[in-house]
Amino acid sequence: MSDRPSPSLLSRLWHTLFRIPRKAPAPTNAAAGRDTNAARPAEQDDDQDSYLSVLTEFPGMRMPAWSPQADGQDSVLNPVADEAYRKRCAQHLYDRYAERIYPGMLPPMLYAIGVLELLLDEDGHIQDMNWMREPAQAQEVPPQIEALVQAAAPFPAPQHLRHGEVMVSYTETWLWDASGKFQLHTLSEGQQ
Repeated sequence: MSDRPSPSLLSRLWHTLFRIPRKAPAPTNAAAGRDTNAARPAEQDDDQDSYLSVLTEFPGMRMPAWSPQADGQDSVLNPVADEAYRKRCAQHLYDRYAERIYPGMLPPMLYAIGVLELLLDEDGHIQDMNWMREPAQAQEVPPQIEALVQAAAPFPAPQHLRHGEVMVSYTETWLWDASGKFQLHTLSEGQQ
């Protein structure tokens, strides 16, 4: 049994998540002639320090259920609803800008690629825009995309918000051709 005090729950979680090795306790009897470089027994990696066991130490807490078949009301993350909503938003933009959609497969070299995140409220109104990847080589493209997005608002109202949630994130990759036409990654026909 170790004379080391047991680490706090938060400390164990932190070390488990980030795989940070714990510091060995400082030698206490170095002056008494003990070799401080002597081999120390390896710490055991038992289930007590695992991520799941740390989370389950809270009374009444359970791991969120995640499955592709789960419905949006009972699960923390519903990839089916998120994918369906992303397709609805992309289709909304395609319907609004039918004349600007690049027909067929995109050329092998695109003029610009940008990833834009929109925060939408429960009615589909834009609350915030955030460029996750801004096309640096084509400075004129981001303002054009932002203008298209603003003019297309409001977006479809999200149906998969749970009670208490007020916003949803819609992230889309814009594939921009030199002609000014575009495709959205969600509905893209691919590249040549």
